[in-house]
Amino acid sequence: MCRVLVVDDHPIVRKALVFYLRTRLRVECVEATNGYEALKSVSENKPDLVIMDYSMPVMNGVETARVMHNTMPDIPIIMLTAHFTAAEAASKDLGIKGVFSKDNVEPLLSETRLVLNLH
Repeated sequence: MCRVLVVDDHPIVRKALVFYLRTRLRVECVEATNGYEALKSVSENKPDLVIMDYSMPVMNGVETARVMHNTMPDIPIIMLTAHFTAAEAASKDLGIKGVFSKDNVEPLLSETRLVLNLH
């Protein structure tokens, strides 16, 4: 079973996304609330994909993606945001598979399905 790390500081958003991923795509999910927790979780849980919020306390999504990309380049990252334009510009050189708005989960689920090679 595929494992996805969901990183978002807003519990309602994080829990809703985990619910969609578990019920619609049938993937295992682990959670983190900020970039620092995400880096720790990636090394412990070895996810197949990271879905990460752009704007978080402690360590934001761009800083976290930069560290992940430099140390674990094989783990794909998808950025989730309410600040689409800023996130898209900041993530260009970080190996981000896509930047998606929090307003509509369907494109995010479609990209997740593609990245994880789910049918």
